[in-house]
Amino acid sequence: MTSIADDLGNLLDVIQQPAWAVDADHRVSYANPPVADLMGYERPSDLLGSDGRPAEHRRAGERWPSCPRRRGTLTHADGSLLPVEWSVISLARPCGLVAVYVFHTGDGIPTATREPKVEETQRALGARIGAGRQRAAANALQHGAQERLTSLLLGLNLAREHLGDEAVSSRAATLLDDAIRDAEEALAQVRDVTAELYPGLLRLRGLPAALGALAQRWPTPVGIAGNLRERLPDAVEMHTYFLVREALDRAVHAAQASRVQVVTDLDLDLVVTVADDGVAADPRPDSAHLAAMADRVAVLGGSLSVRHAPGEGTTVCAVIPVQPHSDF
Repeated sequence: MTSIADDLGNLLDVIQQPAWAVDADHRVSYANPPVADLMGYERPSDLLGSDGRPAEHRRAGERWPSCPRRRGTLTHADGSLLPVEWSVISLARPCGLVAVYVFHTGDGIPTATREPKVEETQRALGARIGAGRQRAAANALQHGAQERLTSLLLGLNLAREHLGDEAVSSRAATLLDDAIRDAEEALAQVRDVTAELYPGLLRLRGLPAALGALAQRWPTPVGIAGNLRERLPDAVEMHTYFLVREALDRAVHAAQASRVQVVTDLDLDLVVTVADDGVAADPRPDSAHLAAMADRVAVLGGSLSVRHAPGEGTTVCAVIPVQPHSDF
């Protein structure tokens, strides 16, 4: 008999939304790489055989949810609870009845709201509003356009499959193949824009995890160190993340650095240091990078210093208030 992995593996991998398929006993029979990343596992196979129901669904003793979308929690590999929303699609497949869980994370999950303090400064309020707008825009894309495109892509692939091998050269098959390709490209573009506005890992796991992922995106080796382990206010996390990204772009592309070290230390303030071994950058693009970084730090009420030593490289240091005396 065809297994769930053989039957749905390629399909779940294509949609790239965190998803797994469970059998009639609720055991995970196939998990795609995005859901392994979401849950903090090295390999999707590490999830096989586990109970695929979120905790609340499991306690309720339900077979499969009757409504298309619910909220709850999954247990991350580190033992922490991970807020998620999920949709379930029941499919009659050659291998039997299968439920596909598609998970949605981030701003669609309600969290405790914070009332603005009466003494909040205009600068702090502006930083918080700016971060909030970027979160809202990313949320609209993730839980609107991206979610609908994922459902569309899943439906198109299933429709294409139902045509069978004998219809490979038919006009209908060609049209479906074109539609699937267009949907995949549109979904990839929406994900890119969402990440540009507010990276999903930053929303979900905080600044240390997001910087770790950011470090892997550069052709130049980037080290991440420091004592920061906790979540920070949304505005601080968002502006600090883009501050570091700007500093890395400057070091790698403008200063032609061969290595970069990012350190985030939290004491009374958050101290972010980005040190590279690059050359002195061209003044015009370098000024643009430094201005962007200065804007990020200024809106947080912090300070920025830049020091370049010929033959040694450049060190960018930002000091950002985040303790109770901070307005954020």
